[in-house]
Parts: sequence; C-alpha cells; structure tokens
Amino acid sequence: MSRPLQAEAWYRIAGLRPRLRAHARLHRHEYRGQVWYVVEERVGGRHHRFNLQAWRVLQLMDGNRTLEEIWTLLTAEGVTDETPTQPDLIRLLGTLHTADLVEVDITPDVAELLERRGRQMRRRWFQRVGNPIALRIPVFDPDALLDRIWLACGRRGRTIVALWLAVVIPAIALLPSQWNGLTATSTDQLLAAGNLVTLALLFPLVKLLHELGHGLACKAFGVEVRETGVMLLVLYPVPYVDASGSVALANKWQRALVGAAGMLTELFIAAIAFYLWLLLEPGVVRGIAFDVAVLAGLTTLVFNANPLLRFDGYFILSDLIEVPGLAQRANRLWQYLTERYVFGVRRTEPPQATPGERRWFLGYAPLSYAYRLFIAFTIAFFVAGQFFVLGVLIALWAFVQAVVWPVVKGMKALVSAPQFADRGPRIRAVLATGAALVALLLFVLPLPYHTLSTGVLWVPERAIVRAQSNGFIRELRARPDTLLAEGDPVLEMVAPELAARVAVQRAKLEELQAQYDAAWGTSQAKAQQIGQQVGREQAALARLENEASRLTLRAGMAGRLLLDRPDDLPGRYLKQGEVVGYLRVDASTLVRLVVTQAEVDRVRLDAREVEVRFPQDTSRRWPATLARATPAAIRELPSAVLGAQGGGPVVTDPRDEKGVTAVESVFEFELSLAEEVPHELLGSKVHVRIEHSPEPVGFRLWRALRRSFLSQFRT
Repeated sequence: MSRPLQAEAWYRIAGLRPRLRAHARLHRHEYRGQVWYVVEERVGGRHHRFNLQAWRVLQLMDGNRTLEEIWTLLTAEGVTDETPTQPDLIRLLGTLHTADLVEVDITPDVAELLERRGRQMRRRWFQRVGNPIALRIPVFDPDALLDRIWLACGRRGRTIVALWLAVVIPAIALLPSQWNGLTATSTDQLLAAGNLVTLALLFPLVKLLHELGHGLACKAFGVEVRETGVMLLVLYPVPYVDASGSVALANKWQRALVGAAGMLTELFIAAIAFYLWLLLEPGVVRGIAFDVAVLAGLTTLVFNANPLLRFDGYFILSDLIEVPGLAQRANRLWQYLTERYVFGVRRTEPPQATPGERRWFLGYAPLSYAYRLFIAFTIAFFVAGQFFVLGVLIALWAFVQAVVWPVVKGMKALVSAPQFADRGPRIRAVLATGAALVALLLFVLPLPYHTLSTGVLWVPERAIVRAQSNGFIRELRARPDTLLAEGDPVLEMVAPELAARVAVQRAKLEELQAQYDAAWGTSQAKAQQIGQQVGREQAALARLENEASRLTLRAGMAGRLLLDRPDDLPGRYLKQGEVVGYLRVDASTLVRLVVTQAEVDRVRLDAREVEVRFPQDTSRRWPATLARATPAAIRELPSAVLGAQGGGPVVTDPRDEKGVTAVESVFEFELSLAEEVPHELLGSKVHVRIEHSPEPVGFRLWRALRRSFLSQFRT
C-alpha cells in the first residue's frame, strides 16, 4: 500500500461513537457499473454521494461502536487497497460533520453549531442570488397541494403518457406541411409591438404549467417537493419548483423523466395550441394560440433543453450519461489539474472518476463556463438597450460573479491553503507569467481584424434603364440581349394626361400670342406685360415637351440589354425612377454596401484588402477595390435585400412597406469589381469582407465599450 494506514491525530477521535442523524436516508444507486450510495438529508433537501467503502463505514455507525471499534472491524479480515485507512475515516467524518449528517456522544459546541448554521444559510442564499439573470425567491411548501392534484388525476401515469403521445406525435407529423404558414405568421405577428404585452402575460402561465409537470412527475415516483417560489429571470417573474428530491431515485430513467417533465408538458401545450391555430379563423384567439405554440414549443427546446445551462437539459444529460454532479465534479477536476500541473502541488489527490467521466469533465467545464458568460452578457446588452443603467448593473454583477469572485477565492486559497504553503516562488512565477500573457494577448499581440458586411451587386447608374416620367409602356423598341449604343431607344411610353397638358399649354400659348399681336399696335405697355406672360408659358411648354420626350427610354451607355419578362411589359404603368432593365456593359460592376457608425471609420481609413463572395458560390472569392464613400449618414438603403425584411443585417422601420428605411443611420460605400464578374446576378446579395491592419483585441474591446457608453449618454 502506498497510502499511510494510520494517522497521528487518530487518538483524538478514536473514542467517538458516531451515528447518522435520523433525517438522513440511504439510497443505493449504480453509475457506470459501480455501486454508490446517496445520502438524502431530508431537512435541508441536500444529497451526498458516497462509494461502497464509505457505505461500509456508514453501516457500522450505530452510535454504540467507537471509531476505534469500527476501524478494527474493517481491518479484521486483513488490509487491502479497498480498506479505508484512518485518514480516510477522518476525512469521511469531517465530510459528514460539515453536511450535518452525523451526531456523536459528546456535548455539542453551541458556538460551532451556530457558525456552521450561518455558513449553510449564506451558502443557500448565495445559490439563490449568485446568478444575476435567475434569482430565486422561495414562497411556500407545495407538497400537500401536489398530492391533492396527483390524487385528482387518479394516479394514472400510463394514461397520461398515452394521451401525450396521441396529442404530440400527430402535431409533429403535421408541422412540416404547415411550416411556411407558421413562419409567415411569425414575421407579421411576433415582432408587432402590441403582441409583446400578450407574450409577457402568457409566459408566466406557460411556465407555471411547466413547473406543475415537474411536481406531478415527482409525485408519480413518490418524491417530496418542499419548495416553490418565483424566479426573477432577467428580472421577469416566473414560477419554479425545487424537484431536487428526485436525485434520490435509483432508476436513472425516472430521474431523467422528472427533469424532462416540464418540457414534455410544454410540448403538450404547444401541440394543443398548434391544433387551435389550424382550426381557428384569423383573429385574436388564433393569434394567442400561435403565441402559446411558440412560447411552449420553441423556447423550451432552445433554453430548457440546453445542457450547458443549469436548467432541465443539464440534469437530464447528467442522469442519462450516469455522471452525477457533472458541473461540480468537472470544476473539481480542473481545480486539481491546475493545482497539480500549474502550481506543482504533488500531494493533491485527483477526484474520483472513471476515464469516461474525466472525458466529460474536460469538455463540459470550459464550454459551460464560456456559454454562461456569453448568455449573461448577451442578456445584459439586450436589457441595456432598453434600460441602460439596469443592463450595466446586470453586466457588472455577472462579471463579478463569474470572473472576480472565482479569482478572489483562488487568490485566497493560494495564500491560506496548506497545500500551497511551500509553493510561494512557483505561485508568484505563475501569476506573473499569467498576468504578462494576458497583457500580451490583450494589448501587445496584433490579431487579424476584419469587417463583415452585406452588399448588393449593382451596375453604374447610367447602365440602369429607369423610367424618366410616369406613363404606360406602349411598345418595346429593343429586344433583350440586343447590343445598344448610347442614346438608342429601349421602349416607348404614353402618358395621356401629359399629352393633354401639352395640348392645353400650346393652346394657351397661342391665345397669349394672339393677344400680344393685337396689343402691339395699340398699347406698348400692355404688350410688354403680355410678352412676359408669353415667356413664362413658353418655358412651361418647354418643360412639358421635355417631359414628353422622356417617354422614350434610351440607353445611357453602350451595352447589351437585360430585361425581365419583356412580354409582360407592354401596357404596364411605370412611375418616374422605376427600374425597367439593365445594360450589361464593359465597365466594372459595382457593389453597394452599408456599414454602421461603429465600423465606418475603420472601413474608410484602413481598408487593406476587400473581397466579395456570392451566395450562389461561396467557394470563390472576387477581389474588389473601394471606389466611393458617402460623406454623410443615410437612412434609405440602396436595396431592400440589405434590410431585415429582405434577409439582410440592417434593422428597418416596420412602417416602411418597401423595407428600405433603416432604424439607425448607416454609411454607404461602393466597391468596384472585375469585369469578368457574372452580370446575370445583378441585384443579388453579396457577402463582403474588408481586411484591416492587425490590432490587439484589448483595444477593440475598449473602443466598443466606450462607444456603447457614449451612444447611451448621447455624448
């Protein structure tokens, strides 16, 4: 044996007669082929897992045997690697004492009991408020109420399962055929301002049924539920129940079913709402059914089923892969690796885990930590967009809880923990190296920097065939794919109203000319007045005739004509400025793109390389050069494909039916492409990547944070 069998401090506790407290219950579990025992603390609602060797000790703790007698019984048949040593018994007794699971035959230290109780209360309080986006406030004990509800359901678990399958499975089968209608409705309804109030009222009701599903699943397997309350999810109140008692269930499928019961309940509600949406006529009730279907179906799959957050998906994953305490044990493994291989502590023992469990631990801890940070700061920025001060407080809270507090705890351990007592030089070297690396990565090491944007493939303005006046198309003067010279006619338009105005203006001018001739021989002053009127009317007639001449659309430059559905053009009414077709010209094709105010300076001053990709062929890159920049901010986009309604990145005003009015000001740029770029893709969306000079990421973060504050305070 490599472990010491005896301990120097054994004499201090050898005479104690420990026994488990009356409220502790033992449950036999099996994880990955190994037998474990879960001790349930029924008063505090906590659960502790012990291996088979610890269970042998717990079985002997009856309050009559001393620890010396217990150890004698354990070593009576010989000492093996499976035999607990005296240090093992000391650690086990300390764990049981800390968890308030053991009592001994001595007068308790009242001061120590009060201090331990205070630590437990602080730990439970921190668990409730430690997550800034999900604060828990307990309200009452729902166990008796859930018993009555389960009794009213007739305790018919199989009937409930059959009903769920009969309702949900057909809804899933119908969903693909109705997907287009659902997505079209979401665009029209979900983003409407008035619908947000409806969603806010429906969400707590849906979550109430979700938590009721957890509670009834616990009752189905005989588990007590002792706490329910309100959770402030991003400061929005939603109900919750504490179903942690299901940890004591020996069957992993039962534990997983308790964890999934809330999501299954929401899917059942979503299926019923989906049927109502199919059957009802458009109106308020059908809109509510759609909202419920989205809340109960989409949100539960996106958030509750995600195992990287401590919601239902995490507990389901932990049960199905048979790794209890996945998050805590993963953190402990990374703590051990840090102590052993970073700070060089050789006396640290690795946490007990199988090779399969260690693989889960190595991946889960960093992924979960990064995702929690991402979610916390994403929500903080979202809240800051509406309530700036509140969003900043949430962000600071998340940063302190996820970054500052672990660093403070780690520094405290490095100073006071006994395993680090002789590692002072190594610790100082590691901390100094770590700080230098962080500073190097943030503020010294230049990293690639680029701007991604979306543009629209365009041609020179003179190559666009636009209606120069309002009118109806009478005939085409040129067929598609015809090679035209500059000034060649493309089509003829007629405008009856314009023709009538020209005729009226000519008649008016003739009348004034006759009056002028008659007055010339009688009154020079009157003739002079009429002559001024004649000049004005001649100018008006010239404008009308010029407008009439523009009814013939002509090519602005030499090129091959491109028209869409030319046979449908005759008889069509065109408004002034409306695009009829394009000319495929030898000149370079253009890309018109817009960038936000945060990116405009970098694009304008430091565009080292520009490339364009087409959605039709993302594997090929087309080089481009920056040709022109709009000197002032604009609100009207060059094309609807750049707006949110056209699938682009720019948020547009929902009141604009054309979808070209941006909510925030943007800046327009023009890129020049090579002549061999396919012209048949004119008007299509393109992806633009603009390379800038490499820059450390710390300066970018500081600039983004400063810009956010300045924009909020309008300075």
